[in-house]
Amino acid sequence: MIKLKDRFVSLWQRHAYIDSGDKAKDVFDQLVVMYSEKWRSYHNTEHIDASIGYFDICKDSADFPDAIEFAIWFHDCIYVLGAADNEARSRDWFLEQTQGYLVPALRQAVDLLIMDTCHIDVPLTPDGKLIADIDLTSFGLSWEDYMKDSLAVQSEFPPQTADTVANGKRAFLNNLIKDGQVYYSDYYLEHYEPKAQENVQRHLELLDQRRQQ
Repeated sequence: MIKLKDRFVSLWQRHAYIDSGDKAKDVFDQLVVMYSEKWRSYHNTEHIDASIGYFDICKDSADFPDAIEFAIWFHDCIYVLGAADNEARSRDWFLEQTQGYLVPALRQAVDLLIMDTCHIDVPLTPDGKLIADIDLTSFGLSWEDYMKDSLAVQSEFPPQTADTVANGKRAFLNNLIKDGQVYYSDYYLEHYEPKAQENVQRHLELLDQRRQQ
């Protein structure tokens, strides 16, 4: 992630009122510290690195690609174990750090895009759908990569019983496919949806088998 510092500063400067490169560098350094918290096993610098890489592949389909990139950088910067409002806290931190530095149109767009990574409702905009899909790219990867990331996410949760973990995972997966699809952007529907469906169904079957044992 550190190698992306120049890219972050350039992104910031494109939407700044005035030259504020030093502020951008300071915010970047704070983000690195936040994403490097030792207890993070998934929502860490590797997740941001990977998300930026996935974004680069499909950013030509975005309406406001810079806003999506900002949202990727900030969407998980605050992650409190067990909290249900981490995205909102991260959004608020973004707004606090950019107040008086970045133009309102950019800040408003990023505000909404960060909240699209909550994965509760279907995003209302094409860019919202794209960032939500980027955030869940691992669902459309190989079974091994999908399970690796799933276990990494679970390890960030407070200690729970096996039944509680399984029930929570089952509820999340069923909610994810309640509309019959994992992804919503055209790019991800074409390139990742079939594998994501396969992984989710396989995982649900695995959870059901364990419940019956």
